[in-house]
Amino acid sequence: MKYAVWIDGVILKIDLTDILYNIYKGTPITDIPITTETFEDWKELLNIRDEIYLLSPYDEKTTKEIVNKLELNFPFISNNGKTKPSKAPYEELFRRTNWDPLNVITIGSSPLDLLSARFYDSRIKVVCIERFRDCSRYSPYLISKDMSSLINSLRRLRKI
Repeated sequence: MKYAVWIDGVILKIDLTDILYNIYKGTPITDIPITTETFEDWKELLNIRDEIYLLSPYDEKTTKEIVNKLELNFPFISNNGKTKPSKAPYEELFRRTNWDPLNVITIGSSPLDLLSARFYDSRIKVVCIERFRDCSRYSPYLISKDMSSLINSLRRLRKI
């Protein structure tokens, strides 16, 4: 399997759902809040031996600063004008990687993460860590309360 992981809400301790949705709806917002505070369990991602790409709602400069500061040694897709819920990050991801959507799992924490993947290709498996928001309305492949239980579930399903 291949993994696309949203940094906001999965790694970074921040919920941007309302702000990003308002931007999507056309509300002029100039600054998206930024943090480098992380969830303690994010390092469970390091147990995944397959390819991982990070997806970011931030521009390239901000994403690069965050990735460097936190020493996240993964390639990333930054926001180039359209972020969640938009298929644009996935268009860029699949353009760069030539991955097959049937072999990709997206790890997110917001309904917008699920919608973004589905806007691109409904065959992408989307899993949700419910840190701030309830994702069940959008029928994710898996729902978990934290990264550790998510990794354990993926192992049981032989996706890791």
